[in-house]
Amino acid sequence: MNEPARTARGAAIAAWLALAGSIALWQATDSGIGITATLIAGLPLLLPLPGLMRGARRSLRAAPMALAPALALAVTEFVVSPPARPFAGATLALVFAAFAGVLAALRTLPPD
Repeated sequence: MNEPARTARGAAIAAWLALAGSIALWQATDSGIGITATLIAGLPLLLPLPGLMRGARRSLRAAPMALAPALALAVTEFVVSPPARPFAGATLALVFAAFAGVLAALRTLPPD
């Protein structure tokens, strides 16, 4: 694997893990988000993680689908709950960073 691909994959993994941490911190807010909503948003992020670590093309292609629950929760909380806006804004930024990181990692892979 060449250096740009390794760097892009590392950035994608870092953004992915930061997003998972951000979602885990939702329990610290007083926004009323229960553990169930947090698990629904956070657990799908664990599914493509082994493939992201290996740099598997198939996992990189499927990874953006795991971002949908986190995106939906963050947008909803950003619009509805004023106390949760800072956390929701950070989560939204990390969702977009994770998506961009996965796309960058895909673009640096050699063609099929």
